[in-house]
Amino acid sequence: MTTTTTQATRSLKIEGIATALSSISHLDGQTGTIGLFHREKIAQPDGTIAQVPVISGNALRGLLRDRCADVFWRALGQPELPAPIFDLLWSGGSLAKAGAGHVLSARQLIRVRQLIPMVSLFGGSGAGRIIEGKLRVLKLTPICAETAHILPPGVVTDDATPPRCRDLLQVEEFTRRDDAKRPELAPAIEGMTPRALPPGDTGPEGLLPTVGDDTPDGLDRVMQMRYGVETLAAGTRLHWGMSVRHATDPEIALLAAGIDSWLADGGHIGGRSSTGHGRLRLDVHQWETVTPTITVGEALAVTGQDDLAAHVTAHRDEILETLSWFT
Repeated sequence: MTTTTTQATRSLKIEGIATALSSISHLDGQTGTIGLFHREKIAQPDGTIAQVPVISGNALRGLLRDRCADVFWRALGQPELPAPIFDLLWSGGSLAKAGAGHVLSARQLIRVRQLIPMVSLFGGSGAGRIIEGKLRVLKLTPICAETAHILPPGVVTDDATPPRCRDLLQVEEFTRRDDAKRPELAPAIEGMTPRALPPGDTGPEGLLPTVGDDTPDGLDRVMQMRYGVETLAAGTRLHWGMSVRHATDPEIALLAAGIDSWLADGGHIGGRSSTGHGRLRLDVHQWETVTPTITVGEALAVTGQDDLAAHVTAHRDEILETLSWFT
């Protein structure tokens, strides 16, 4: 019989300023060939309504889930996971129809929270249950004239007037060319490899395509195009934050490791990160916790040992058994 112990918990509030080090793409809709940045309505003090570019909390929470899932999986030794468990860790799982399988009991749900910090932090669906996560994230809201009245005191401290949100947006244009039309790449395309002309014949560069003058099947499509993406300008400052309530040391260690992994990889958010978009800098000195005497850096720091690694080492078999309840 497995015994359980009461785990000490802490509640943290992390709040501060993020600065865009490169333009951010966070699309929601399209007009013509231009992808539009996600906007939300914000009521103004004078009663008017402004459409403001905002980065959804779902985007931040989703990337943190991915990072933390990868950290947790590696801590377990990178085992091969059944599809339902993979989905639970990386995307939150899915809830089957009533009566479709085993439903977690209240006692089993407590055990899930005690043993699986990933599920306890981010929640998930499976085994007939919707499990609420402890992590809450705020939307990333640009600091501008249209949002100054809804941001916490002290966020807008500059003497200069905050920029208008429309001045923070721009359209970046891109071109995609048709590489099949590049002569030097013809040998890479079936049916376009040139061959020598018969002796005595002449022609352009002395070569002919192996299939005559017709374009091979599949190469008659139009690949050349020009399109635009609406982005939030580099240098934009955004208010952001997150909180966790009654988190255990392994849960806090997992969250810290996930944040470290994200920032070490460039701190990207939004789309087009592979082409340099969405890099963030977090001004950690502006973070705070519900305990004023503890900085976030101290609260998230691993002291003495890696609490996540120690937890997994002590309970690996139990963790894998508990995860099997979701298959």
